[in-house]
Amino acid sequence: MAQICNKVEELAQKPKQRADDTIGDWESVYRENERFVESGSAYFSQAFAEALGLVSDIELHDVERARVRLEAVSMLLDYAIQQYTTSVDVDDRTGLQQFHESRLRDIGLDYEGTVRTLQVARAQGYIVASDDIIESISRTFSEQGYRALAERFIRKVRDIRGLATDATTEVDENTTGAIWQGIAWRLTSAFAHAMEFGQSMAVMNSAAYR
Repeated sequence: MAQICNKVEELAQKPKQRADDTIGDWESVYRENERFVESGSAYFSQAFAEALGLVSDIELHDVERARVRLEAVSMLLDYAIQQYTTSVDVDDRTGLQQFHESRLRDIGLDYEGTVRTLQVARAQGYIVASDDIIESISRTFSEQGYRALAERFIRKVRDIRGLATDATTEVDENTTGAIWQGIAWRLTSAFAHAMEFGQSMAVMNSAAYR
């Protein structure tokens, strides 16, 4: 935690730039902040893997391992949320948000441009986002901006954390297999939905910075 706080402070102490400052300088700040997103995604993916492992535990009737795995999901999501929210904090404290927004729009990511970009990514097999998700992401970005997308994604991760927490407090040695299956299905479905959303955001960023 101290290392994270120190890094945020280091970025925040850099002179705030305007959106029309040199792209190279802004990209440097963006790359540094992207490490928090990457770390959050790593924890999120590990938590998703544990949720999938929960399915295996249930099929093997290993209740004790399933309970431990639920706790691991919650812990990993705590770390993921910490990293994602730190990234948003850096955006606010450095002034990066305005540049990032401008960069995405400059490459043509208005409503229609975002729809086309995500549809192409889906056609090439990079994402499996449904038409509804593509529409929702494109509309949100067009009308509310990238910050709104980031906040929506973090809420999705928090909601999964809530599912895992509720399940952890409700299950015991008498919990039936059907209830365990329901827990696993809800978790894996929520993870899959959030991953579709997050990967779509990553495609937008890749279009602007790679």
